[in-house]
Amino acid sequence: MIEMKPKISYQPEFHQNELVTWHEYQDGKYVPIPGVVVRQESEDVLIRTRVEGLLKELRVRPEQLALR
Repeated sequence: MIEMKPKISYQPEFHQNELVTWHEYQDGKYVPIPGVVVRQESEDVLIRTRVEGLLKELRVRPEQLALR
């Protein structure tokens, strides 16, 4: 008998106020940008970061972030 197991993907858990690094694509390369976690939602993480000189809140996928 073959046992079928559901495919489980690991989703990192981020907590409010954790420091993270997000990578933005600029001028043909990825640039590391520091940010702070606002909250984690079901599929995305809301972070606060400075982009183009402005403070913004962005929704990103957890796999796009690394803890600092």
